[in-house]
Amino acid sequence: MPFVNFLFGGSLLIWGRKLFWLFVAAAGFFTGWQIGARVVGGPEWLGIAVGIFFAIGGALLATFLKSIAIGIAGFLMGGSIFMSLAGFIGLDQGLVGWIVYLVGGIGGVILINMSFEWGLIVLSSLGGASLMVQAFSMDGIVRVVAFLALLVFGLVFQSRQLGKEK
Repeated sequence: MPFVNFLFGGSLLIWGRKLFWLFVAAAGFFTGWQIGARVVGGPEWLGIAVGIFFAIGGALLATFLKSIAIGIAGFLMGGSIFMSLAGFIGLDQGLVGWIVYLVGGIGGVILINMSFEWGLIVLSSLGGASLMVQAFSMDGIVRVVAFLALLVFGLVFQSRQLGKEK
């Protein structure tokens, strides 16, 4: 799983805004993987399989129904990011985890609807940084510093791409 996290995370940091379908597919994969791991509680391959199913569904949705996919992807990525960040401090279990996911999902929808381009940049950078940090075994302050450094990299890199296009 670390390789998949690293691959998806790096892709989101660099191309999350530009390749909208990748953003939606990653949101689907991340959510499906969390559902497979936390709700079903089966082996790791089951979480990956559920994640792949969600990723394909998200990519197809983004290709054919972009306006609907925007809201769904914002919700899924926002919820997944909040759940991942809550995992840093141990608040990702049980009812509290679902509340954290719901709050993050609502925040993701609001952010993506306020400004589509910047919403994609922020959410894909947060998601990419989160996935990349999970790919490596880090604890404490090292994990936080790595997350923040990757987040800043993603924000700067994608905002520069946006500036060049305009």
